[in-house]
Amino acid sequence: MTLDRKSTAIFWFSAGVSAALMMSTNVASGIYPIYKQSGTLSAFQITEVFATYIAGLMPVLLVSSWIVSTFGLRIVIAVALVLASVGTATMASASTLMSFVLARVLQGIAVGLSTGNLAAAIVRFEPNNDHHRAALTTGLAMTIGGGSAPIGAAIVAERVAHPTYVPYLLVTMLLLLLIPGCFLLPSERQMTVSPITRPNIPEYVRNVFKRSAGAAFLSWSVTATFLSVVPVAVSAYLAPGDLLGPALSAGAILIISGITQSLSGRIMPERKLKVGYSVLILAAITLIVGEILGSVPLVLVSSIIGGIGHGLTFLGASRVLNVAIAGKVERAEVLAAYNVAIYCGVGLPPLCVGALSAIMSTTSAVCLFGTFVMLMAGYGMSHRATKTV
Repeated sequence: MTLDRKSTAIFWFSAGVSAALMMSTNVASGIYPIYKQSGTLSAFQITEVFATYIAGLMPVLLVSSWIVSTFGLRIVIAVALVLASVGTATMASASTLMSFVLARVLQGIAVGLSTGNLAAAIVRFEPNNDHHRAALTTGLAMTIGGGSAPIGAAIVAERVAHPTYVPYLLVTMLLLLLIPGCFLLPSERQMTVSPITRPNIPEYVRNVFKRSAGAAFLSWSVTATFLSVVPVAVSAYLAPGDLLGPALSAGAILIISGITQSLSGRIMPERKLKVGYSVLILAAITLIVGEILGSVPLVLVSSIIGGIGHGLTFLGASRVLNVAIAGKVERAEVLAAYNVAIYCGVGLPPLCVGALSAIMSTTSAVCLFGTFVMLMAGYGMSHRATKTV
Protein backbone atom coordinates (compact mmCIF):
# COMPACT_ATOMS: atom_id res chain seq x y z
CA MET A 1 0.00 0.00 0.00
CA THR A 2 1.41 3.40 -0.98
CA LEU A 3 1.90 6.10 1.63
CA ASP A 4 -0.97 8.22 0.24
CA ARG A 5 -3.36 5.29 0.19
CA LYS A 6 -2.38 4.27 3.70
CA SER A 7 -2.95 7.82 4.98
CA THR A 8 -6.37 7.86 3.33
CA ALA A 9 -7.22 4.46 4.83
CA ILE A 10 -6.17 5.59 8.32
CA PHE A 11 -8.13 8.83 7.91
CA TRP A 12 -11.40 7.07 7.08
CA PHE A 13 -10.82 4.24 9.54
CA SER A 14 -10.30 6.75 12.36
CA ALA A 15 -13.50 8.56 11.38
CA GLY A 16 -15.39 5.26 11.26
CA VAL A 17 -14.14 4.19 14.69
CA SER A 18 -15.11 7.57 16.12
CA ALA A 19 -18.64 7.21 14.71
CA ALA A 20 -18.96 3.62 15.95
CA LEU A 21 -17.86 4.53 19.47
CA MET A 22 -20.41 7.35 19.58
CA MET A 23 -23.05 4.89 18.40
CA SER A 24 -22.18 2.53 21.24
CA THR A 25 -22.64 5.23 23.87
CA ASN A 26 -26.01 6.48 22.56
CA VAL A 27 -27.75 3.29 21.40
CA ALA A 28 -29.42 3.06 24.83
CA SER A 29 -31.24 6.36 24.25
CA GLY A 30 -33.44 4.62 21.69
CA ILE A 31 -34.66 2.03 24.18
CA TYR A 32 -34.71 3.91 27.50
CA PRO A 33 -38.54 4.04 27.31
CA ILE A 34 -38.64 0.22 27.45
CA TYR A 35 -36.68 0.21 30.71
CA LYS A 36 -39.06 2.80 32.17
CA GLN A 37 -42.24 1.07 30.98
CA SER A 38 -41.07 -2.36 32.19
CA GLY A 39 -40.04 -1.05 35.60
CA THR A 40 -36.41 -2.03 35.07
CA LEU A 41 -35.26 1.55 35.66
CA SER A 42 -37.00 4.68 36.91
CA ALA A 43 -36.57 8.02 35.14
CA PHE A 44 -34.04 9.06 37.79
CA GLN A 45 -32.12 5.79 37.45
CA ILE A 46 -31.99 6.26 33.68
CA THR A 47 -30.29 9.62 34.17
CA GLU A 48 -27.94 8.03 36.70
CA VAL A 49 -26.98 5.41 34.12
CA PHE A 50 -26.57 8.07 31.44
CA ALA A 51 -24.43 10.35 33.64
CA THR A 52 -22.22 7.54 34.96
CA TYR A 53 -20.64 7.43 31.51
CA ILE A 54 -18.93 10.73 32.38
CA ALA A 55 -17.37 9.19 35.50
CA GLY A 56 -15.46 6.79 33.29
CA LEU A 57 -14.72 9.26 30.52
CA MET A 58 -13.43 12.39 32.23
CA PRO A 59 -10.47 11.06 34.25
CA VAL A 60 -9.21 9.00 31.30
CA LEU A 61 -9.64 11.89 28.85
CA LEU A 62 -7.26 14.03 30.91
CA VAL A 63 -4.48 11.42 30.67
CA SER A 64 -5.22 10.08 27.18
CA SER A 65 -2.33 11.97 25.54
CA TRP A 66 0.10 10.49 28.05
CA ILE A 67 -1.36 7.01 27.48
CA VAL A 68 -1.05 7.17 23.68
CA SER A 69 2.50 8.53 23.84
CA THR A 70 3.42 5.67 26.19
CA PHE A 71 1.70 2.74 24.45
CA GLY A 72 1.12 3.93 20.88
CA LEU A 73 -2.07 4.72 18.96
CA ARG A 74 -2.67 1.17 17.68
CA ILE A 75 -2.82 -0.41 21.14
CA VAL A 76 -4.86 2.43 22.66
CA ILE A 77 -7.59 2.34 20.00
CA ALA A 78 -7.71 -1.46 20.04
CA VAL A 79 -8.15 -1.41 23.83
CA ALA A 80 -10.84 1.27 23.48
CA LEU A 81 -12.76 -0.89 21.00
CA VAL A 82 -12.50 -3.93 23.29
CA LEU A 83 -13.74 -1.94 26.29
CA ALA A 84 -16.58 -0.44 24.26
CA SER A 85 -17.54 -3.92 23.04
CA VAL A 86 -17.59 -5.32 26.58
CA GLY A 87 -19.51 -2.31 27.86
CA THR A 88 -22.11 -2.49 25.09
CA ALA A 89 -22.53 -6.25 25.51
CA THR A 90 -22.94 -5.72 29.26
CA MET A 91 -25.74 -3.22 28.54
CA ALA A 92 -27.50 -5.98 26.60
CA SER A 93 -27.44 -8.38 29.55
CA ALA A 94 -27.88 -5.78 32.31
CA SER A 95 -30.84 -6.21 34.65
CA THR A 96 -29.82 -4.21 37.73
CA LEU A 97 -28.78 -0.60 38.24
CA MET A 98 -25.22 -1.62 39.13
CA SER A 99 -24.80 -3.68 35.96
CA PHE A 100 -25.99 -0.75 33.85
CA VAL A 101 -23.59 1.55 35.72
CA LEU A 102 -20.66 -0.82 35.13
CA ALA A 103 -21.46 -0.98 31.42
CA ARG A 104 -21.62 2.80 31.10
CA VAL A 105 -18.33 3.28 32.96
CA LEU A 106 -16.62 0.91 30.50
CA GLN A 107 -18.12 2.83 27.58
CA GLY A 108 -16.94 6.10 29.12
CA ILE A 109 -13.38 4.82 29.54
CA ALA A 110 -13.38 3.69 25.90
CA VAL A 111 -14.46 7.11 24.64
CA GLY A 112 -12.05 8.89 26.99
CA LEU A 113 -9.17 6.85 25.59
CA SER A 114 -10.12 7.41 21.97
CA THR A 115 -11.83 10.77 21.41
CA GLY A 116 -8.85 13.12 21.42
CA ASN A 117 -6.47 10.58 19.92
CA LEU A 118 -8.77 9.75 17.01
CA ALA A 119 -9.32 13.46 16.35
CA ALA A 120 -5.54 13.94 16.25
CA ALA A 121 -5.17 10.97 13.89
CA ILE A 122 -7.81 12.38 11.54
CA VAL A 123 -5.90 15.67 11.38
CA ARG A 124 -2.53 13.95 10.98
CA PHE A 125 -3.61 11.60 8.19
CA GLU A 126 -5.95 13.86 6.23
CA PRO A 127 -4.71 13.11 2.68
CA ASN A 128 -4.45 16.76 1.57
CA ASN A 129 -3.34 18.18 4.93
CA ASP A 130 -6.65 20.07 5.01
CA HIS A 131 -7.24 20.84 8.70
CA HIS A 132 -10.68 22.30 8.05
CA ARG A 133 -11.83 19.08 6.35
CA ALA A 134 -10.31 17.06 9.18
CA ALA A 135 -12.17 19.06 11.83
CA LEU A 136 -15.40 18.78 9.85
CA THR A 137 -14.95 15.01 9.48
CA THR A 138 -14.32 14.62 13.21
CA GLY A 139 -17.40 16.62 14.13
CA LEU A 140 -19.68 14.83 11.67
CA ALA A 141 -18.41 11.39 12.70
CA MET A 142 -19.27 12.09 16.32
CA THR A 143 -22.61 13.81 15.76
CA ILE A 144 -23.95 11.61 12.96
CA GLY A 145 -22.73 8.47 14.74
CA GLY A 146 -24.15 9.54 18.08
CA GLY A 147 -27.41 10.85 16.63
CA SER A 148 -28.16 7.90 14.38
CA ALA A 149 -27.71 5.36 17.20
CA PRO A 150 -31.00 6.00 19.09
CA ILE A 151 -32.96 6.07 15.84
CA GLY A 152 -31.40 2.86 14.56
CA ALA A 153 -31.87 1.17 17.93
CA ALA A 154 -35.56 2.09 18.02
CA ILE A 155 -36.17 0.84 14.47
CA VAL A 156 -34.53 -2.49 15.30
CA ALA A 157 -36.18 -2.80 18.74
CA GLU A 158 -39.67 -2.35 17.29
CA ARG A 159 -39.12 -5.31 14.96
CA VAL A 160 -37.43 -7.97 17.08
CA ALA A 161 -38.49 -10.28 19.89
CA HIS A 162 -35.71 -9.10 22.22
CA PRO A 163 -35.69 -5.29 21.91
CA THR A 164 -33.29 -4.67 24.80
CA TYR A 165 -30.76 -7.17 23.47
CA VAL A 166 -30.51 -7.11 19.68
CA PRO A 167 -29.61 -3.39 19.18
CA TYR A 168 -26.66 -3.74 21.56
CA LEU A 169 -25.62 -7.00 19.92
CA LEU A 170 -25.48 -5.37 16.48
CA VAL A 171 -23.35 -2.47 17.73
CA THR A 172 -21.09 -4.87 19.65
CA MET A 173 -20.52 -6.86 16.44
CA LEU A 174 -19.65 -3.64 14.59
CA LEU A 175 -17.10 -2.69 17.25
CA LEU A 176 -15.51 -6.15 17.17
CA LEU A 177 -15.29 -6.08 13.38
CA LEU A 178 -13.33 -2.82 13.59
CA ILE A 179 -10.61 -4.22 15.88
CA PRO A 180 -8.53 -5.88 13.11
CA GLY A 181 -8.45 -2.51 11.33
CA CYS A 182 -6.30 -1.17 14.17
CA PHE A 183 -3.31 -2.74 12.40
CA LEU A 184 -3.60 0.16 9.96
CA LEU A 185 -2.74 2.58 12.75
CA PRO A 186 0.86 3.47 13.61
CA SER A 187 2.29 1.42 16.45
CA GLU A 188 5.32 3.52 17.32
CA ARG A 189 5.56 5.21 20.69
CA GLN A 190 6.74 8.78 21.08
CA MET A 191 10.36 9.30 22.04
CA THR A 192 9.25 11.91 24.59
CA VAL A 193 6.28 10.91 26.72
CA SER A 194 3.59 13.60 26.84
CA PRO A 195 2.99 15.00 30.32
CA ILE A 196 -0.37 14.54 32.01
CA THR A 197 -2.44 17.62 31.23
CA ARG A 198 -3.95 19.28 34.30
CA PRO A 199 -6.83 21.73 33.83
CA ASN A 200 -5.72 25.31 34.43
CA ILE A 201 -7.26 28.70 33.66
CA PRO A 202 -4.69 31.55 33.62
CA GLU A 203 -5.83 34.99 34.72
CA TYR A 204 -5.49 36.56 31.25
CA VAL A 205 -8.08 34.23 29.73
CA ARG A 206 -10.38 33.75 32.71
CA ASN A 207 -13.22 36.01 31.53
CA VAL A 208 -13.23 34.54 28.03
CA PHE A 209 -13.08 31.05 29.49
CA LYS A 210 -16.06 31.63 31.76
CA ARG A 211 -18.10 32.84 28.80
CA SER A 212 -17.10 30.01 26.46
CA ALA A 213 -17.29 27.29 29.11
CA GLY A 214 -20.73 28.50 30.19
CA ALA A 215 -21.97 28.38 26.60
CA ALA A 216 -20.51 24.90 26.06
CA PHE A 217 -21.97 23.67 29.36
CA LEU A 218 -25.43 24.94 28.44
CA SER A 219 -25.45 23.67 24.86
CA TRP A 220 -24.32 20.19 25.86
CA SER A 221 -26.77 20.08 28.77
CA VAL A 222 -29.58 20.55 26.23
CA THR A 223 -28.25 17.75 24.03
CA ALA A 224 -27.71 15.39 26.97
CA THR A 225 -31.22 15.99 28.32
CA PHE A 226 -32.70 15.15 24.92
CA LEU A 227 -30.64 11.94 24.90
CA SER A 228 -31.67 10.84 28.39
CA VAL A 229 -34.82 12.32 29.93
CA VAL A 230 -36.81 13.58 26.94
CA PRO A 231 -37.31 10.13 25.32
CA VAL A 232 -38.82 8.88 28.58
CA ALA A 233 -41.10 11.92 28.82
CA VAL A 234 -42.22 11.59 25.19
CA SER A 235 -42.96 7.87 25.55
CA ALA A 236 -45.64 8.69 28.13
CA TYR A 237 -47.79 10.13 25.31
CA LEU A 238 -47.45 7.06 23.10
CA ALA A 239 -48.54 3.45 23.11
CA PRO A 240 -46.15 0.98 24.79
CA GLY A 241 -43.58 -0.23 22.29
CA ASP A 242 -43.78 2.90 20.14
CA LEU A 243 -40.10 3.85 20.22
CA LEU A 244 -39.42 5.77 17.02
CA GLY A 245 -40.93 9.09 18.16
CA PRO A 246 -38.84 9.28 21.36
CA ALA A 247 -35.75 8.10 19.46
CA LEU A 248 -36.16 10.77 16.78
CA SER A 249 -36.38 13.44 19.47
CA ALA A 250 -33.16 12.06 20.99
CA GLY A 251 -31.15 11.60 17.82
CA ALA A 252 -32.22 14.60 15.75
CA ILE A 253 -30.51 17.13 18.00
CA LEU A 254 -27.04 15.66 17.40
CA ILE A 255 -27.53 15.10 13.67
CA ILE A 256 -28.83 18.64 13.11
CA SER A 257 -26.01 20.04 15.25
CA GLY A 258 -23.41 18.33 13.08
CA ILE A 259 -25.00 19.65 9.89
CA THR A 260 -25.27 23.14 11.39
CA GLN A 261 -21.61 23.20 12.38
CA SER A 262 -20.57 22.09 8.89
CA LEU A 263 -22.61 24.86 7.22
CA SER A 264 -21.84 27.76 9.57
CA GLY A 265 -18.08 27.99 9.18
CA ARG A 266 -18.16 31.49 7.67
CA ILE A 267 -20.23 33.03 10.45
CA MET A 268 -18.16 35.03 12.94
CA PRO A 269 -17.78 33.30 16.33
CA GLU A 270 -19.41 36.12 18.31
CA ARG A 271 -22.40 36.10 15.99
CA LYS A 272 -22.63 32.31 16.29
CA LEU A 273 -22.85 32.67 20.06
CA LYS A 274 -25.55 35.34 19.99
CA VAL A 275 -27.69 33.57 17.41
CA GLY A 276 -27.08 30.21 19.09
CA TYR A 277 -28.34 31.47 22.43
CA SER A 278 -31.46 32.88 20.75
CA VAL A 279 -32.15 29.56 19.04
CA LEU A 280 -31.68 27.65 22.31
CA ILE A 281 -34.31 29.88 23.91
CA LEU A 282 -36.70 29.11 21.05
CA ALA A 283 -35.96 25.39 21.43
CA ALA A 284 -36.68 25.56 25.17
CA ILE A 285 -40.00 27.34 24.61
CA THR A 286 -41.02 24.79 21.98
CA LEU A 287 -40.02 21.92 24.29
CA ILE A 288 -42.07 23.32 27.17
CA VAL A 289 -45.15 23.82 24.98
CA GLY A 290 -44.72 20.36 23.47
CA GLU A 291 -44.50 18.75 26.91
CA ILE A 292 -47.51 20.64 28.27
CA LEU A 293 -49.63 19.73 25.23
CA GLY A 294 -48.27 16.19 25.06
CA SER A 295 -47.33 16.80 21.42
CA VAL A 296 -44.64 14.50 20.05
CA PRO A 297 -44.30 16.53 16.81
CA LEU A 298 -43.62 19.71 18.81
CA VAL A 299 -41.00 17.95 20.92
CA LEU A 300 -39.36 16.71 17.72
CA VAL A 301 -39.38 20.26 16.34
CA SER A 302 -37.77 21.46 19.57
CA SER A 303 -35.05 18.83 19.10
CA ILE A 304 -34.35 20.08 15.58
CA ILE A 305 -34.26 23.70 16.76
CA GLY A 306 -32.09 22.64 19.70
CA GLY A 307 -29.66 20.99 17.28
CA ILE A 308 -29.25 24.26 15.40
CA GLY A 309 -28.78 26.11 18.69
CA HIS A 310 -26.28 23.57 19.97
CA GLY A 311 -24.26 23.65 16.76
CA LEU A 312 -24.03 27.45 16.68
CA THR A 313 -23.46 27.96 20.41
CA PHE A 314 -20.88 25.24 20.89
CA LEU A 315 -18.93 26.05 17.73
CA GLY A 316 -19.02 29.78 18.51
CA ALA A 317 -17.86 29.22 22.10
CA SER A 318 -15.03 26.93 20.98
CA ARG A 319 -13.83 29.37 18.31
CA VAL A 320 -13.90 32.33 20.73
CA LEU A 321 -11.81 30.41 23.25
CA ASN A 322 -9.38 29.06 20.63
CA VAL A 323 -8.71 32.58 19.36
CA ALA A 324 -7.98 33.77 22.90
CA ILE A 325 -5.45 31.01 23.63
CA ALA A 326 -3.85 30.63 20.18
CA GLY A 327 -0.08 30.33 20.57
CA LYS A 328 -0.23 30.40 24.38
CA VAL A 329 1.87 27.98 26.43
CA GLU A 330 -1.12 27.06 28.60
CA ARG A 331 -3.36 26.18 25.62
CA ALA A 332 -3.56 22.44 26.42
CA GLU A 333 -4.35 23.13 30.08
CA VAL A 334 -7.13 25.57 29.18
CA LEU A 335 -8.65 23.11 26.70
CA ALA A 336 -8.53 20.40 29.38
CA ALA A 337 -10.55 22.68 31.67
CA TYR A 338 -12.92 23.40 28.77
CA ASN A 339 -13.49 19.66 28.27
CA VAL A 340 -14.32 19.35 31.97
CA ALA A 341 -16.98 22.05 31.53
CA ILE A 342 -18.42 20.25 28.50
CA TYR A 343 -18.75 16.91 30.24
CA CYS A 344 -20.14 18.50 33.39
CA GLY A 345 -22.85 19.83 31.08
CA VAL A 346 -23.40 16.34 29.70
CA GLY A 347 -23.70 14.76 33.14
CA LEU A 348 -25.01 17.14 35.79
CA PRO A 349 -28.16 18.79 34.32
CA PRO A 350 -29.75 15.51 33.12
CA LEU A 351 -29.04 14.04 36.55
CA CYS A 352 -30.79 17.00 38.18
CA VAL A 353 -33.78 16.64 35.84
CA GLY A 354 -33.91 12.94 36.69
CA ALA A 355 -33.82 13.72 40.41
CA LEU A 356 -36.67 16.20 39.98
CA SER A 357 -38.68 13.54 38.14
CA ALA A 358 -38.57 11.46 41.33
CA ILE A 359 -40.59 14.11 43.20
CA MET A 360 -42.75 15.43 40.34
CA SER A 361 -43.86 14.32 36.90
CA THR A 362 -41.20 13.92 34.23
CA THR A 363 -43.05 16.52 32.15
CA SER A 364 -42.80 19.07 34.96
CA ALA A 365 -39.10 18.32 35.43
CA VAL A 366 -38.42 18.80 31.71
CA CYS A 367 -40.37 22.08 31.74
CA LEU A 368 -38.25 23.32 34.65
CA PHE A 369 -35.15 22.42 32.67
CA GLY A 370 -36.50 24.40 29.71
CA THR A 371 -36.92 27.41 32.00
CA PHE A 372 -33.32 26.97 33.19
CA VAL A 373 -32.12 26.96 29.57
CA MET A 374 -34.00 30.18 28.81
CA LEU A 375 -32.54 31.93 31.86
CA MET A 376 -28.99 30.77 31.18
CA ALA A 377 -29.17 31.63 27.48
CA GLY A 378 -30.58 35.06 28.29
CA TYR A 379 -27.74 35.63 30.75
CA GLY A 380 -25.22 34.52 28.14
CA MET A 381 -26.65 36.91 25.56
CA SER A 382 -26.28 39.83 27.99
CA HIS A 383 -22.50 39.32 28.25
CA ARG A 384 -20.34 41.16 25.78
CA ALA A 385 -17.07 39.98 24.32
CA THR A 386 -14.04 40.47 26.56
CA LYS A 387 -10.63 41.28 25.14
CA THR A 388 -7.63 39.28 26.27
CA VAL A 389 -4.09 40.49 26.72
